[in-house]
Amino acid sequence: MAGGAAAYDRRRTLPRLIGLDPRELDGDSAALDRRIRTRLARALRAERRRGAAGHWTYDVSRHLALAQAIAGEAVRATQRRKVDPAPAQDAERETSG
Repeated sequence: MAGGAAAYDRRRTLPRLIGLDPRELDGDSAALDRRIRTRLARALRAERRRGAAGHWTYDVSRHLALAQAIAGEAVRATQRRKVDPAPAQDAERETSG
């Protein structure tokens, strides 16, 4: 699965996995990232429920693609925090001072 996360291409993968319009991906905000992670998690839970129930619409490839997308988004979030750690530090200063 790590290889799938490394090859993750947001603009190519998300429209077919969670029905997100590619134009919505033009922004690069924390709110968009949270929205994407929330939708991916919801889709993965639904796919897991279908698999556990033995439903005929369960798709193991979709299940794997969702898991890889979540891993890819986690890597993206980690990289984002490394590039812009200032907001977290500012929040710590506000609460401690």
